[in-house]
Amino acid sequence: MPCTCDGYPEPDNTHNGELAEMMCKTMWAHEQKGLMTCFSEEQLKWWEEHKKRDKARILQDLTQYERHVLGL
Repeated sequence: MPCTCDGYPEPDNTHNGELAEMMCKTMWAHEQKGLMTCFSEEQLKWWEEHKKRDKARILQDLTQYERHVLGL
């Protein structure tokens, strides 16, 4: 998953940096395998917010043509 961790600094620093990048990769892999029950409620909340931020950044990076082609 593209990640705000790589080159997209954020003021609160909870969604970028080395630790956030490791957490993103770990949670993404666990989600793909359906193994999310091992995470705390706080971690799951962070993950949902992180995915929203990634999606928003990706949409912002797309050109108008790319959005049209993808039906967004």
